[in-house]
Amino acid sequence: MTPWLTDYAALVRDHLPARTAAKLTALARPTIRLTHAAEGDPVVGRLGGTPLLPPDVHVPAGLALAAELDCAALARYEVDLDLPETGTLVFLAGVEDTEGFVVYVPPGAAVAARSLPDAYPELPLTARTVATWPESCQPHLVEAFGGVKETYAAVWHRDDFRDALDDFERARFRRTMHSVGGYSVAFQRSVEEVGAALTVPGGWRDPGFLAEAKEWVTLLQLSEDEEARMIWGDGAYLIYGIRRDHLAARDFSRVLYYDQGH
Repeated sequence: MTPWLTDYAALVRDHLPARTAAKLTALARPTIRLTHAAEGDPVVGRLGGTPLLPPDVHVPAGLALAAELDCAALARYEVDLDLPETGTLVFLAGVEDTEGFVVYVPPGAAVAARSLPDAYPELPLTARTVATWPESCQPHLVEAFGGVKETYAAVWHRDDFRDALDDFERARFRRTMHSVGGYSVAFQRSVEEVGAALTVPGGWRDPGFLAEAKEWVTLLQLSEDEEARMIWGDGAYLIYGIRRDHLAARDFSRVLYYDQGH
């Protein structure tokens, strides 16, 4: 068993029947968890500051740099995404109602510092690989347990398991839940569901919804971060999702950007 999975697998085995625990463990995915870098930590990118962008990239008013990630640095960590192995991913976020977007900057591309009126403080990020798991009725759970009602009956009706999982998450990530890849938070709708709804509006009633939902992945999730002055209201998260085929084609113009709060 890979090191990132060990603690989660043990927790699941301790609280759920063996068959249910085996299904949940099989669904776990590695994610690159991003936290503020201390002195001496390996740096994989940064939150905030001034973005470095090619001169032909237009940045609408009301946007700020959310994160800038070094793909070569990220390549040292296990994750469930086919990320570029070089270059930089620049994530812009709407300070007001403006839609955010992502720019991939290949290595060697001409870039210039782009001063934006709304800027978050610059904070370096370090990383490690940890386990993530599907929440609520995320599509992979629904498929594994045979339906929405069946998922709740098998997994989420157990208060002891939900409480233990919450405690496990809080103990690992006391301040922020920034991450690349893996499962995003899903207390409203998962990124898979939001992405699938763009082309399959019938939701779970449509036979094609599950298949489309499984094509979507989390490129980046950002939680609220007081030190970075990233406060979007009501414990919100910013999520950048993408279809696997668009990621493989390096077509970051197709990224889905949305937020969700409590």
